[in-house]
Amino acid sequence: MLSWLRNRRRRSIRDQPFPMAWDALMRRNVRHAEWLEQHQRQQLREWIAVFLAEKSFEGCGGMQITDEVRVTIAGQAGILALGFSEEYFDRLRSVLVYPGDYLVPRREPLDGGGALEWQEVRLGETWSGGSVVLSWPRVVDGGRLRDGGTRSVVIHEFSHLIDMLDGEIDGVPPLDGDRACWAAEMRECRDRFERALEAGRFVALDDYAAEGPGEFFAVATECFFQDPHRLARGDGQLYDLLRIAWRQDPKARVPVRPQG
Repeated sequence: MLSWLRNRRRRSIRDQPFPMAWDALMRRNVRHAEWLEQHQRQQLREWIAVFLAEKSFEGCGGMQITDEVRVTIAGQAGILALGFSEEYFDRLRSVLVYPGDYLVPRREPLDGGGALEWQEVRLGETWSGGSVVLSWPRVVDGGRLRDGGTRSVVIHEFSHLIDMLDGEIDGVPPLDGDRACWAAEMRECRDRFERALEAGRFVALDDYAAEGPGEFFAVATECFFQDPHRLARGDGQLYDLLRIAWRQDPKARVPVRPQG
């Protein structure tokens, strides 16, 4: 019954006209939407409307939550969801937004007693309890394809949410096909990336991808959507694996050299 009521409510929300002001915000801050076909653009609009109706946005550190903040984040997150039917990140309850990069206290025990304490700068993070934290300037940079066009804190953190749908963040999202085969090929790509990084050779991904399987998947997903041609040139096998995972082929729609 609850599922039926939820789906009915979502259909009602999707049927409402998409505000023109939101379209203007999308044109400014979600460059991906420009390259979608008309039916995909409409699908994205409907997804955004449902997402904004269901999620709580909270400003941190003096950040003011406006329609620009909400629509910009939802628009970028919705690009990921285009390949999934009725995926609205149901486990996500709130999106926390800072006016800039923020500090998180860290503590590491030392051999022999005591501990090393410091403040770590964060751009974003995903909490298993149902929240995503984002730095607003980084959100804008990703949506406008700055930073060389390969980074997006929204795509990064929301890819972790997809990764978690079948359990922990392990770099293997829910898949329709052979999960073990996909995971084995992904390990090959990660190993190849780490060898190239150690040898000082060209790599298509940010160094942070070497932090572990979950981060490799998230960083590769950033490049997959932000600059798919770069990823396909750098590692065609990795591109194909992500095309299977996300059920999309952004290389077919994104210009070869998107301008930020």
